[in-house]
Amino acid sequence: MREEFIFPPPAPPDSPFQLRLAGTSYCDGSYLIARRNSGDWVIEFVERGRGTLEVDGRTCHPEAGDLYFVPAGSTHRYWSSAEEPWVKHWMNFSGELIRELVRLYRLESVLLVRNFSRPELFKEALRRFRRHPEIIHSQTGPEFLTAAITTMAADLAAAAEAPPKHSEQGMQLRSILEAAVFETGPTLDDLATAISRSKVQAIRIFKRDFGETPGQYLLNRKLEAARELLRNTTCPLKEIAAMLKFSDEYYFASIFKRKTGLAPGRYRSCRTPGNDC
Repeated sequence: MREEFIFPPPAPPDSPFQLRLAGTSYCDGSYLIARRNSGDWVIEFVERGRGTLEVDGRTCHPEAGDLYFVPAGSTHRYWSSAEEPWVKHWMNFSGELIRELVRLYRLESVLLVRNFSRPELFKEALRRFRRHPEIIHSQTGPEFLTAAITTMAADLAAAAEAPPKHSEQGMQLRSILEAAVFETGPTLDDLATAISRSKVQAIRIFKRDFGETPGQYLLNRKLEAARELLRNTTCPLKEIAAMLKFSDEYYFASIFKRKTGLAPGRYRSCRTPGNDC
């Protein structure tokens, strides 16, 4: 049994993101982790092997290529198979950012993502954590967490059976857009190529399935994310605009006000207890 640990420097007291511990585990038959009412969120990617995860009475069996996700506040344990022991990369987080991302992407009940599509995220993040620990809480950590959560949501959406009113192509387009909430949005050419249709057909398919164009859908999802961040974090407007890939905070503020009827700062203050708006 061998493990490589990364113990990061402390985060600023008001940081919405804290990486508590990270590393890689080369497991054997003795590997077992058990926690009661854990205060941290745990994200782990299994590179090789198989094992078992139990969370608040629910059980699953993560194996090579899978990601498992253990929520804060849970009582859980997980252990590696002795016959095919895990090799896995993992990170333990706390802070309001992960809570809001989980709520935004509706991942509260998710434990397992089969065949996680971006395993390179883990190795690259761990490499950067080791080489530049001073940027963990200002840059690399939040970037990794956002990318991991959006990929989880996209993978789950792609794997889910489409409701009858949604076509396979419409669901594929929606998965691409969901993965771009915290990224620069895909072009119409990108969307059309993804489903092997023309740009006009891609727009028609998506609007038929979801009642709005791809551009409108992505903008509305970005604004929904912005509302969550304004309500539940202290991130400055400039940081929120940058996270959501608006060109600058002034454009973000303008479009937010046009769509919601309130400037971002006013929206945040109206949702602060004791303020009468």
